[in-house]
Amino acid sequence: MNESVITYNVFHHVAWGTPISIYFWLVGASAGSFVISSFGWVFGIKRYKPLALTASLQAIILLMIVPVLLIWDLGKPVRFIYLMLPGYWHSTGPMAWGSLLIFSYPVSMIVYTYFVLKNNLFWAKAFGIVAIVLALSTHWYTGVVMELNPGRYMNHTALAPILFLTGAFISGIGLLILILWVQNMIVDVKKRIEWPLIEEMAQYMMYGIVFDCFLLFLEFMQTLYGNRSEMISHELLLGVFRFPYLWLEIILGLLIPLFILVSPLKKQKYGVILASFLVAIGVYGMRVWWVMGGQYMQTFY
Repeated sequence: MNESVITYNVFHHVAWGTPISIYFWLVGASAGSFVISSFGWVFGIKRYKPLALTASLQAIILLMIVPVLLIWDLGKPVRFIYLMLPGYWHSTGPMAWGSLLIFSYPVSMIVYTYFVLKNNLFWAKAFGIVAIVLALSTHWYTGVVMELNPGRYMNHTALAPILFLTGAFISGIGLLILILWVQNMIVDVKKRIEWPLIEEMAQYMMYGIVFDCFLLFLEFMQTLYGNRSEMISHELLLGVFRFPYLWLEIILGLLIPLFILVSPLKKQKYGVILASFLVAIGVYGMRVWWVMGGQYMQTFY
């Protein structure tokens, strides 16, 4: 009897913590900024070519941090090698595919960036298409990993990949706008990115915010009127995870930026900068409650 009491009262630590939520944010912001980079060289929108190099370098740098976080989070770092060995790699495992994507996506981006530097339109477009597919697939898989957790009702929804991709799009644009703003302050006048182009990017971000709000509204209704487990998810989001969910993501990360970008403030430079900053950190709030909320519910309910 004593042994069973000790077994069932063992301390259950959080398997995925802050490093994983940061990883989700980095992968998303990388994918979002790379999509903007492809506008000029892949989709032929010439006015976006001047910012392609900055956007792709941002995407590469963000993604290069990812393996460090994932390997560190393993506890026994050398175990990541098993995901790359044929005898252990399994085609039905989302993380198995994720390991391939995380390694192949930065390689394709680097090759694409090389041809952008060489001003080679044909090969930049060819590798840009490959990199876009890998970028979207990499962040799509992170949503799938969360979706395929039937024991964690807060995560178990088919909207997860779409929510993750939408967050990636708006956070990538928000961070890129901040980087371009800083870049414009330190480079020669002739090399600066024209502000109307940045305002145009902010409008794309606004469309993404509206779609993200719609998806969150669908999830809100599901948890409000769902079964008992889903209703507990609703209580947790407005209770334990009130700050990352309500304040950081919805109010600071979506509603305030949306107000700025649909009002006359969108014509003010610092209004756009503030909206971009709030969106970037607001999406991180979503990653926090999404990663930790399901584990909290599984542990305590």
